[in-house]
Amino acid sequence: MLIIMKQMKEPAACENISEIRDAIDKIDLEIIHLFAHRQQYVKEIVKFKSGDEGIIARERKELVLKQRKAWAEERGIDPEMIEDVFRLLINKNIQIQFDIYNNKGN
Repeated sequence: MLIIMKQMKEPAACENISEIRDAIDKIDLEIIHLFAHRQQYVKEIVKFKSGDEGIIARERKELVLKQRKAWAEERGIDPEMIEDVFRLLINKNIQIQFDIYNNKGN
């Protein structure tokens, strides 16, 4: 993401709505690339987990959500929005991990 950010104008330097929308599109694409890379790790971690509780990992989930909220606050982003995004992401990743775990023997 930092590479794209270096190639872009600062938001205040944009001269029209098209430049801003183009920048947002580039950032969103980079976010999707990062989510895809993150998901590779999410899938690989299943081999180190066992059982439902290992996959759900409630304590880790709450720690991650708390940490992401703090990171958001430090950067001036709405922490509740970030918590919602990561809660959705984590819950979906748990589903993916259950699918992988339940199909290991097949």
